[in-house]
Amino acid sequence: MMEILGWLWWLLASLASLLASLAWLLVGGWVSTLLQLGLIVLVIFAMKFGWRRAPQELATRLAALGRFLWAWLRSGEPAAEPGRRREQVPVSSSRRASRSRRQPGDVRINVSTCMSLLMLAGLWLLGAVR
Repeated sequence: MMEILGWLWWLLASLASLLASLAWLLVGGWVSTLLQLGLIVLVIFAMKFGWRRAPQELATRLAALGRFLWAWLRSGEPAAEPGRRREQVPVSSSRRASRSRRQPGDVRINVSTCMSLLMLAGLWLLGAVR
């Protein structure tokens, strides 16, 4: 009987360890990235305010950011007025309306396209210099 309980305990402990390892694999990248960003911000504050005043300045700014985020999280959608009903617009007509607002000559470029074009321009300039 004790041997069966030992095997069950080993199975549960192994499963818990596997789940903890999987969770750390998924979360560890975010933790590492946030620590690196925090270190970069701390170095920038140390260069700007000096190494003695930097932690205090950083804490002050983080507290203000924390208050802003907490207020934003607590706020909800504004309540609709009881006497007025919202207009229900079909999705297809709203999509057509947003497409029709574009004027000839409007260009919508995302950041990836801009970076690719900048790289190509830099390569072209590098070729022109040689």
